[in-house]
Amino acid sequence: MRIKYVGCLLTALVLVVLLSAKSVQQSVDPTEPSVSIGSPETASLPQSPFPDICIPGITDKGDCCLWEIVRKVSGKREAKYGNPYGCDMGQTRRGEMSITMKLTFPQSTCDQQDIPANNSTLQAKGVVIRRNDGYAYFSGEFAITDSTGKVLFNGRIETTDRLGTHHTAPNCERCNPVSHFEGWLVGRGTEAFPNHTLRAFIVARGTVPSPTQASMVLSGNITGTLVKCP
Repeated sequence: MRIKYVGCLLTALVLVVLLSAKSVQQSVDPTEPSVSIGSPETASLPQSPFPDICIPGITDKGDCCLWEIVRKVSGKREAKYGNPYGCDMGQTRRGEMSITMKLTFPQSTCDQQDIPANNSTLQAKGVVIRRNDGYAYFSGEFAITDSTGKVLFNGRIETTDRLGTHHTAPNCERCNPVSHFEGWLVGRGTEAFPNHTLRAFIVARGTVPSPTQASMVLSGNITGTLVKCP
């Protein structure tokens, strides 16, 4: 009788183990998508209107070298806009814009490298979004070529019109400055400079083109860092 009781008990334990294993297997069914703890399911997230854009990074190892570079810039911006639409801050338009800048040496002690070369040209094309008051944002791709037309660098560029970075300092700059835009660029050297990357700020005077004046001149400076990694 004791042997029969022990046998029944062992049988019951085996059944419990088998049922538990089946339950665990169902709870981690590999055919079901995994969801991160504390995050909503992917299917419930709205589709973002902002695409991913790659820019050159910095290598995680190696003895990289740095130079400050300064270039005077002069040139023009040209834009073509679509139909206006309403926004909280007033009528807005979306369009395409191109930028052409001549890059020249400034004869400044802050400039530490002759790359990119004197009289190089920066050309950029991309999307511009412009409010009626002249506040505008541009995002696009650029290439820097030397005086012979050889491409030296290419990458991404962004600028914003009527935006300043010193308006919180007393008597330094007003909010929404007229005829002023700032931005940045990040580029990778071509076969001409395969171990270099250029990362710079843009500060310039000039009014963004409008629906009634498609081309506007600009002048200013590009100041940034030239990085060389092995």
